[in-house]
Amino acid sequence: MARVGIITFLHNENCGSSLQAWALQETLREMGHDPLGLDYRPSTREKVRNLLTSGNSPAVALDSLRRKQGRGERNTEGFRRFREEHLTLSAPCKDRQALARAAADCDVLLCGSDQIWSPEWLNPVYFLNFAAEGQRRVSYAPSLGLQVIPPARKARIMQRLLRPFDALSVREAEGQGIIRELLPDRDVAVVPDPVLLLSREHWLQQVGNPPEKRTMAAYFLKDEPAHWEQAEQLAREKRLTLVPLAVTPGGRELAHAIANPDPVAWLKALAGAQAVITDSFHGAAMAAILGKPLTVCRRWKNDDPASKNSRIDQLMRLAGWTRDGECLPGEQVDQSLARERERGLDWLREAVG
Repeated sequence: MARVGIITFLHNENCGSSLQAWALQETLREMGHDPLGLDYRPSTREKVRNLLTSGNSPAVALDSLRRKQGRGERNTEGFRRFREEHLTLSAPCKDRQALARAAADCDVLLCGSDQIWSPEWLNPVYFLNFAAEGQRRVSYAPSLGLQVIPPARKARIMQRLLRPFDALSVREAEGQGIIRELLPDRDVAVVPDPVLLLSREHWLQQVGNPPEKRTMAAYFLKDEPAHWEQAEQLAREKRLTLVPLAVTPGGRELAHAIANPDPVAWLKALAGAQAVITDSFHGAAMAAILGKPLTVCRRWKNDDPASKNSRIDQLMRLAGWTRDGECLPGEQVDQSLARERERGLDWLREAVG
């Protein structure tokens, strides 16, 4: 049994992020390991230091802040409760030094999943730069979120941060291609997101296997009027009640909205729906796992260099779905997901040791 220290996003109040963090801990526990989430809560000084040393644009940081503020009210208490009840975490770590202390007794350090390797807001701690000599470094399914190689300065930083890893994997083929350009001599696997490592039955156990209702769950991370219109039209065509899992101001104003659901309420609403429409990777992934008819709305234009559509494109590929139109469940999809699950589990077993 290994003590495995994990760093990922824990405090962005996103249901998919929270559930992938739980899924990875749950998977490692089932393998017989002892997982510990490293509770990274950077101080203001740490954030400024990272901004100055990692080549991140202040404009990107300000835009991220504006988008968070634009979301309005947030379910801070619900996510805090989820972390306390479902995750095994270290004491809060305000900087790299605190992370090193929290991880001192770990045999393996693991980073992933989610967009922790996004070059837009590069942060070296998500590349395990706090690891001690002799600690094994593994990446499990981190996402770069981009389809093109990052600018030269960030590419050099990423090369330096990636070289010490003992085992490298990413979540999308596009990210694999970028890292292979940065490190041509290294093997880089593409593995499924942690939520896909658990079976449908395992997920349903977490929410009591709720009965299916005549609802269509709509989960949008971007307030795009055309997407809400599409959701309403589809719900009418299917004679379903549209239930917005609302994390945006526009969604919270709609009838039947579940405002700012915590991860358990979010999962329960998806499990109880007859269909799902979303612009979210984890919304789409969970619909696939649960066997729900799915309609995907794309948040970025396909020719946008900053597009993060690669995350959902990878899911489409592994599930055997086409990019456009409604994705329907079936035996072939279930078999594809089962193969991916076993492939991901095999890779993780070998990488962690």
